[in-house]
Amino acid sequence: MSLLTRLFLVAALSLAALLPAAAQTKDQDSRIAKPTSFLEACAEKIESRGRLRFCDTYFRDKLGTEADALLYLRDRITRLRAAHEASSAEKYQSFLQAIYIVAFLTIASIVLIASDRRIRGTARWAGLASSAAVLVMVVIVAMGWLGKYRAEYSAQFELGILRDRIETEAAQAIATGQQITPDMVRLWTQDLSDIGRRFANSYGHATIIPELDRFSN
Repeated sequence: MSLLTRLFLVAALSLAALLPAAAQTKDQDSRIAKPTSFLEACAEKIESRGRLRFCDTYFRDKLGTEADALLYLRDRITRLRAAHEASSAEKYQSFLQAIYIVAFLTIASIVLIASDRRIRGTARWAGLASSAAVLVMVVIVAMGWLGKYRAEYSAQFELGILRDRIETEAAQAIATGQQITPDMVRLWTQDLSDIGRRFANSYGHATIIPELDRFSN
């Protein structure tokens, strides 16, 4: 048997051994299902509100060139909503504390002035007037905290609706084989701007003392 014949036999045997393995690998690859829906692609992240960020590769492949804008916008909405949620809870606690102060001062003023018989005439009326002035100031501050809470909560609620809308429209685009268009992104951005403008107006009307650091988010 010549050297050439031996080399040919070795090559034939090697090829025969590799073909079944390659065919098996190809068969396994063909049986691996590719994600075809929003829920399937993000199944492991379905409990996380930030799931779109973790499924960004899938979204870029499915939604085209505007996927980056969608992911950025949605991430921004998520962070803004979290900030409004924390701030609304803080403002509500401040409102409750102001109400407690009003109740305490009212009861204390009535008890002190009524129980002290040495306070008569003009002094009694002056004491009542000063107590009433303090109560009015505390009530004004309390109503300001309530207005701030309402502004924060309203913005939080609207941002949640906008985020759910973006997710729904993105999932629908994937399911129908469409892509996110620049017009859709502009519409979402305009809605976000409108929410911010309404919040700024409501918050500004609710507070007496400006809080410029609140608008740095």
